[in-house]
Amino acid sequence: MADTVTVLCRMPHGLRLRLSPEGDAERRAKLSEEKRPDLSPVGYVKEVEIKGANRAPDYHPKDNVLLGRVGRTTVDKTFWDAWLKQNADSDLVKNRCVFAEQTEARANARADEFKAEKTGFEPLDPEEIKRKGLAAAEEAARARVAA
Repeated sequence: MADTVTVLCRMPHGLRLRLSPEGDAERRAKLSEEKRPDLSPVGYVKEVEIKGANRAPDYHPKDNVLLGRVGRTTVDKTFWDAWLKQNADSDLVKNRCVFAEQTEARANARADEFKAEKTGFEPLDPEEIKRKGLAAAEEAARARVAA
């Protein structure tokens, strides 16, 4: 059996991780610097779809709470290493929206680290929206009276 890693994704709907041919990104970047960009479609060597937070086993659609939850997908380690190398500067990697662990125990520990850290993709609380809306309306009414 090939070596695998557990890829954890904090994005709600998951992602498609794609590998472009070796050296293609560098070639395209060089052409762009020379002011003659390659506008042909990018060809991909391999693609893997990873599950998002709303596909996590402990996700409950009624509550629609994503905080601290991650989608998990088992991926071939060679694919992950190649994808990570090609996308090292991606915000997905830098902001830890997508990361991998060797074992399930380490994956669980890493997922627990993010329980209190928001991604910005959490659903809005209807009560909070109502409270902010009422506060804004009251502020606007006070401004009209003062004017």
